[in-house]
Amino acid sequence: MLPCLDPASAYGMAVALPSKASFHTTSAIDAMLALLPTTPRVVRSDNGSEFEARFAQQLAQRGIARWYSYPKTPKMNAHAERFNRTVQGSFEDYHEELLLFTDLALFNQKLSDWIVFHNAQSPHHRLGQKPPLTYFFEHQPQCHRWWTLTGYRQRTERAVSFQYSAKA
Repeated sequence: MLPCLDPASAYGMAVALPSKASFHTTSAIDAMLALLPTTPRVVRSDNGSEFEARFAQQLAQRGIARWYSYPKTPKMNAHAERFNRTVQGSFEDYHEELLLFTDLALFNQKLSDWIVFHNAQSPHHRLGQKPPLTYFFEHQPQCHRWWTLTGYRQRTERAVSFQYSAKA
């Protein structure tokens, strides 16, 4: 599972991948970046092998900087870790049979429906019980559907947090 999150607005995306190979991670990042109106300047990830090789080359080709978290410090990427747990607890645990045994495409289709619900209807405590898309529309100068870090402080860099979760 590859969840991605904007820490400022709680807008999230996720996709299940067939393996941790950087080829699959690169394909996923290409698809996710195609949904954004602009290219983020920074991607933050852990030090996993799925974020090396082709993935790193693709970011470099697009001119996207990369921030790493320190090994064994999930608190450095706490927003992504929390979104990862939300995806697991609210969706993945209920559709695990599709992911592990049968149909990855069907799993991703159902996951995309859940992501739409999460972003458009699910209230978030830190956003004043509003869903992320409502937050976007209300704070347009800061968030124009970009994955930004401008929600609570003025920053010059936009970032995306990527966190890989291997379901055992």
